[in-house]
Amino acid sequence: MPTVLAIVPGIPRALEGRSLFGDRLSVEISSDPADRVARAGEEDFDLLVLCGMSVDEQQAVVSAFHANRRWRLVPVLYVAAEDSPGLAIPGTFRPEIDGLSRGTLESPQVQKRISELAQEGTGEAELVVAGPFELDPLRGKFRLAELEVTLTERGAGILAILLAQPNRTVSANEIIERGWGTEADARYLQILRRHVSNIRRKLHRTSAARSVRTVRGAGYRFDVKLAG
Repeated sequence: MPTVLAIVPGIPRALEGRSLFGDRLSVEISSDPADRVARAGEEDFDLLVLCGMSVDEQQAVVSAFHANRRWRLVPVLYVAAEDSPGLAIPGTFRPEIDGLSRGTLESPQVQKRISELAQEGTGEAELVVAGPFELDPLRGKFRLAELEVTLTERGAGILAILLAQPNRTVSANEIIERGWGTEADARYLQILRRHVSNIRRKLHRTSAARSVRTVRGAGYRFDVKLAG
């Protein structure tokens, strides 16, 4: 069941912790952004919802959550007041994963967006980081500063294995066993080679172009020292 953290400053204490979605979603309501930011490293949620705040306040809260690496994978639903003029977009808004809505936490349109954005397992995911490189394995996004490259699901899985062990050769057998859940044979070795070739093709315009290396007879490695 997806879990949602909804932060609504000023909400009556009696409503805190109340579940709104029965057996479809688990929604925890809190009125104190600072308290939840302080506990960010200890908690896992699949969606963050911010209601009853100005755009600047929403942006400050999200920036504070994003200081914790895991929370950078969690989508955010920014909810503006029903009577607010226009729909201002916070600087932290990421159109590929976040959402915008208008109303209150009880509004049908807001609850619909919560149901659409909450995906079970997001809160337990981890960014894979090596040097200046960052991989979102859930969405197949490889990032360096402002540059972003989209990978296939399989390509992201392979790169995640290499990035998690930077500058270390990972055997083809290990990659196949972890990525495909089967023993390596000639067919899977050929498939792996094709995926690695595709990863290199997609990274060719980045400083990671030379980092995905084939170590003949041993496997593959992501060499952070070659980036540049």
